[in-house]
Amino acid sequence: MTTDEHYKAIQWCLKNDIKVSAFATKKGLKVETIQGNKKIISPKIYSKIEATNKIWELYLYIYKKHNKI
Repeated sequence: MTTDEHYKAIQWCLKNDIKVSAFATKKGLKVETIQGNKKIISPKIYSKIEATNKIWELYLYIYKKHNKI
């Protein structure tokens, strides 16, 4: 479930050149986080719903980490 805080987090991340997205592999989806030149790819394979939830979770985590919330 997304909240206003999730939308605030994604807006902040995009303004600060931080992007979280999913991409397809032969076995399922992986989630990647890109911040400037740094890219982190999840080792886990996700279903479509799991990947969507993970993306929202990561945006909120990154926002809270950088804003000490």
